[in-house]
Parts: sequence; structure tokens; C-alpha cells
Amino acid sequence: MAADLAIASPRVRADIVEAGEFPDLARRFNVYAVPKTVINGTSEVVGAVPEASFVQSVTAALAAAGDEADAPPAPS
Repeated sequence: MAADLAIASPRVRADIVEAGEFPDLARRFNVYAVPKTVINGTSEVVGAVPEASFVQSVTAALAAAGDEADAPPAPS
């Protein structure tokens, strides 16, 4: 879903990394299960979650960082 947000908005960037091929990066972000989405290095979503939950997590992370204007639109 992060990639979908990045496609939908130029204000969102998503990097998709194969944890097995980049073990140092996987350790850095404590990746033990996939999918795992790290939001601004401070919040994370682990596992396959419904779109509404994912967007809520992203919005909450941005609000905590004071970036409410960058929050994605609610799913329709």
C-alpha cells in the first residue's frame, strides 16, 4: 500500500527492499516479518492490514511528527 500512496502523491516516497538481499538494512529496521512499513523512521506497520488501518497508521505517524498537511486522503 505504501507504493500505491507513492504513485498517488508526489509527496510520498516508498522504497521496497528485499530483506534477504539487504540483511544490514533489515537489521537496522528490525525486520522479522513482511510486509513491514516504516513511516519516517519513527512508526511502523507490520503485516498485511486493511487499507483503512494502513492509512490511519500513516496519518497518526504524520500527526505525531507535526506533518498533518502531508497526510494521505482517507480511502474511498
